[in-house]
Amino acid sequence: MTIAPVLDATELAELGEQLGDLDALHRFVDRYATMLDQRVERLDHALDAQDLDDWQDAALSLRTSSAMAGATALSQLIREAESYLVANPHWPRPDVQKEFMTGLRQLAAATERELRSFLARPFATA
Repeated sequence: MTIAPVLDATELAELGEQLGDLDALHRFVDRYATMLDQRVERLDHALDAQDLDDWQDAALSLRTSSAMAGATALSQLIREAESYLVANPHWPRPDVQKEFMTGLRQLAAATERELRSFLARPFATA
């Protein structure tokens, strides 16, 4: 397994180019960071409820938005969790779920800190 950076400036630069506007990039990154806890909690709720459909939908949302926002490590972690659930016929044990969610929350917090730092830079460019 390759360990991805928490924040990939190249991805942010590509998003900035696609948006064509630094203000639009900042709005997207701010919106992503603001919604991050809510997305993580939705995954946790789906795990607790053992709702595979909701979990897959929440995971897809978090993985794709994380990839767009340059949150490479978070996107990779979700991809690995998706692969795990597909490969294993049984729902993860509660201790495995708790360990995953603890790691996910820590990574989400680190991601939000790095994104907020990016937003605080004057005339930030990736």
